[in-house]
Amino acid sequence: MSDNHEIDERIRRFEEMQREDELRRYQDRDLQATTAYLRMKLGDSYLEGGNPRRAIAEYKRALKLDGNNALFRMRLADAYVFVESIDQAMGEYRKVVRSAPHHAEAHASLGDLYRRYGMMDEALLRYREAARLQGSRAYYRYKLADICWAMGMPREALPELRQAVEREPRQAFYRFRLGEFLLAHGEADDAVIQFEHAVALAPYDDYYYARLASALVAAGEPLRAIVAYRRAIERAPRNRSYPMLLADAYFLAGLDGDGETCRRYAGDLDAYEWEFVRRRRHEYGPRLATD
Repeated sequence: MSDNHEIDERIRRFEEMQREDELRRYQDRDLQATTAYLRMKLGDSYLEGGNPRRAIAEYKRALKLDGNNALFRMRLADAYVFVESIDQAMGEYRKVVRSAPHHAEAHASLGDLYRRYGMMDEALLRYREAARLQGSRAYYRYKLADICWAMGMPREALPELRQAVEREPRQAFYRFRLGEFLLAHGEADDAVIQFEHAVALAPYDDYYYARLASALVAAGEPLRAIVAYRRAIERAPRNRSYPMLLADAYFLAGLDGDGETCRRYAGDLDAYEWEFVRRRRHEYGPRLATD
């Protein structure tokens, strides 16, 4: 019996030592994880304070403590983008994509860099993957639509733009971009609807009103376009392109006297302003002198 008791006691002590050892390891892991997280937060503070190099150093320290943490690696990649270290940023985003293939933000961020440097096919693949992984997020749908449009794939772009609007119907920018697409593809009436939503959601934006006006002219409603151009001018009185375009709307509405007054008010446009006017006129093709 005494031998059995001694064996039981040894087993008990051994198991107790195991528990203590496991507790210490757990505490060490917890401390390491906490330290890594604090390193990341310190990096965030440095970045917000305008010291990206120190931020990068802290993100690297965090990764030394937890090399598999996608959040830390994303922070490091974003900081590299901030300092224009693009090769390093791409490398870090790629590591996240490999180690965490379901990380939609990593795919989208990598797509942004690919697009920025003209790697359109690669960017398209990344945006498609981001949209697949988080199909409910309007931003990824918009990103995918935008690159499809840029690559001359309108049939793919339009449904993605509509999905973005459907998921965030109160986001003025998505409404605006859908309106731009529809106007560019000859669907002026539908474009008017989207631009009207955009100006209702962002009534302070002069450009949204100007785009609504262009769509109204294209849809054969110059009188309503006059109202929209006036609102654009109220919000950006120094923009001389708007009075010139307002003059077009007056002429198309048969109000030639008001049109001449607006042209005189606009004065001499610079090259940039004229290019803006020409682009708008191209959208609705008014029977007017181009200069």
